[in-house]
Amino acid sequence: MKVFLIGYMASGKSTAAKKLAKKLGLAAVDLDAEIEKAAGMSIPEIFKAEGEKSFRKREQTELRKWLAKDDYVMATGGGTPCFFESMDEMNAVGVTIYLQMSPKAVVDRVLSSKEERPILKGLPEDKMLKKVEFQISKRDAFYTRAQRTVNGVNLDIDALVEQLNG
Repeated sequence: MKVFLIGYMASGKSTAAKKLAKKLGLAAVDLDAEIEKAAGMSIPEIFKAEGEKSFRKREQTELRKWLAKDDYVMATGGGTPCFFESMDEMNAVGVTIYLQMSPKAVVDRVLSSKEERPILKGLPEDKMLKKVEFQISKRDAFYTRAQRTVNGVNLDIDALVEQLNG
């Protein structure tokens, strides 16, 4: 079984992947962590040193390594489904689940998190909200191609396990 969690940044993909993998008896994989391991740099460092285009190529390479493997739940990056043929590739080999969040819920999470989010760094809350709204609206066409959509705000892992096993 291969499960891919997709959604905008701060939608809870990494946390949900760990919980869901444990319940399903699968490995938990964080695509961003795999990219960092391979690059020997953090995601913010990759963006700063090489730019988004280079990051997206690294992301595609790491994703494709995992597409050939089995028995994991992967937290993808927020943009992963939107580049190359990644959404089609994930849908072809596994189950894709969109953790849907409102832009306001995303901003609230980002503001209360210590994790650095390069594309939102330094923005005041109102501009952050506008940027998140814009980006989610652009990415929605990819996200909504997921096989399942769930509410990312109060995600019920047990209900998700039942859906996957049902």
